[in-house]
Formats: sequence, structure tokens, C-alpha cells
Amino acid sequence: MRTLVVLLLSLFVAASARAGAWGEGSFENDDALDWAAECSHSNGTDPVAQALRTALDAKYIEAPSASAAVAAAEVVAAALGKPSAKLPADLQSWVRRQPAGSLSQLAPLARKVLARVQDPKTSELRQLWSEGKANGWARVIADLAARLGK
Repeated sequence: MRTLVVLLLSLFVAASARAGAWGEGSFENDDALDWAAECSHSNGTDPVAQALRTALDAKYIEAPSASAAVAAAEVVAAALGKPSAKLPADLQSWVRRQPAGSLSQLAPLARKVLARVQDPKTSELRQLWSEGKANGWARVIADLAARLGK
């Protein structure tokens, strides 16, 4: 009986640690989806710029801010004509409604933010994805960086 209790407790703790993230993709976590919902209901590009600036200005980027910044960078990539196949439909529609160039001018900022998100010294998200078994998170971020250009 004690072994069963310990096993169940271990499973609960492991599940709780990643409760907000269920996949490696840019929109496969609660923080990114919450940000995406807010952004898609906004009347301008401020949410994108704000998510990127928050991550760039932070000395250490907490995971929720990093997830929002990655989602914002995905929006910029979409504005550049290189969207993720997993970009939520409401964000796709929102991007099309924005003034030409308003999002694509944020590409240099998005590239800087992604460099910081990938650095384990400045990014909690990177540290979290570095723990445990091998995963494809770094590949997802590298693909996004490539779609944002140089």
C-alpha cells in the first residue's frame, strides 16, 4: 500500500511540474495560449511589442514571459509571410487585419528576444526544457529564428 501511495504521489508531482505545458511547440502551453487570446482580441500591435520588450528588458526571463515572447515572435514571423503551421486561426486572422509593416518591423526585436530565450543564463524556459529527457523544444525555437531571418 505504501508503495502505491508513493507512486501516485510521484506521478502527481511530475504532472504538476508541467501542468501548463503539454508540448514543445510555441503554442503548446497555457501562457502562450493566454497571450494569444489577449492579442487576437486587441485593436493593435501593442501586445506583440510589449511581450517582446518585456522579455528583452528583463534581466532574467521567467517562463511565462518567455512563452508569451515566443508566441509574439511567431506572430512577427507570420507577418513576414513565414507562419507556423500551428499558428492559431484567431491569430492568423488578427495578423491579416494589422497595418502592413507594423508587425514585420518588429523582426529585429523578435530575433534578439529569441537569442535571450535560448540562453540558459537568462531564460527560465530554456532551463526547464533542458531538464530531463531529450526533447525538440530547441529545434522549434531554431526553426522560428530561421523564419524570422537574419
